[in-house]
Amino acid sequence: MEIRMLPVLNDNYIFILIDELKQEAAVVDPALAEPVLKFLKSNKLKLTKIFNTHHHFDHVSGNKELSRAFPNVEVYGGINDAERIPGQTHYLKQGDLVAFAAETATVFFVPGHTVGHICYYFPLKNGEHHLFVGDTLFSGGCGKLFEGTMQQMFASLKFLRDFLPNETLIWCAHEYTVENYLILNKLEPDNLAITTKLNEAIEARKKNQFTVPFSLKSEKEISSFLRWDDPELKAKLNLSTDFEVFSYVRKYRDNPPKVTSPI
Repeated sequence: MEIRMLPVLNDNYIFILIDELKQEAAVVDPALAEPVLKFLKSNKLKLTKIFNTHHHFDHVSGNKELSRAFPNVEVYGGINDAERIPGQTHYLKQGDLVAFAAETATVFFVPGHTVGHICYYFPLKNGEHHLFVGDTLFSGGCGKLFEGTMQQMFASLKFLRDFLPNETLIWCAHEYTVENYLILNKLEPDNLAITTKLNEAIEARKKNQFTVPFSLKSEKEISSFLRWDDPELKAKLNLSTDFEVFSYVRKYRDNPPKVTSPI
């Protein structure tokens, strides 16, 4: 299963999964149809599946046009997003399995950003691990709490952090890494790992390189959003519980200090 990325809009990513043997494709969170259709045509691929993580327009706006172009396409989304995802044909819950390109993904229910958010975890036969996480987890951040609660988001991130292998590659749907780490650098100005990560992301973006995907291991070691049990971070924030630390970091991100991107 080959994975390709299409940057669209201001900072969105659409992911194309390719079954080379069958010349078929699946698309994850098509914000727009046109770039997907162009890619499929140029690579002579037939679209068979759409995997949506949640109902927001910048993840599903391409569904209708893609479904018109490929009338038999299957449209997957969370059961709690019924009636909110255009053309949805499959309604998924925690632990469901979906198949593509002779590989099988497990569906995780990860509410917080929205109440119906899911993600797709592909442990491939070649030993690679890929998580299409939508807007639940970013490099240096997590999704805003538009519908879910702080407790839900904490539980979702804790599940992903503690359950998945460190080598899992995280495919999030937005290029937010520089902005996120600029803010975390303000929160933890003495954290050398955060400063290094920020500088690496800045250099990558100056070269028009993607910062997605990223490894779960690196985020667990660096991001303030996943280090809620770090004694040094707890001491810095003068907080005692993991949930208090996570809540503080999320609220800090909601009302951040002014930062200027060097990109």
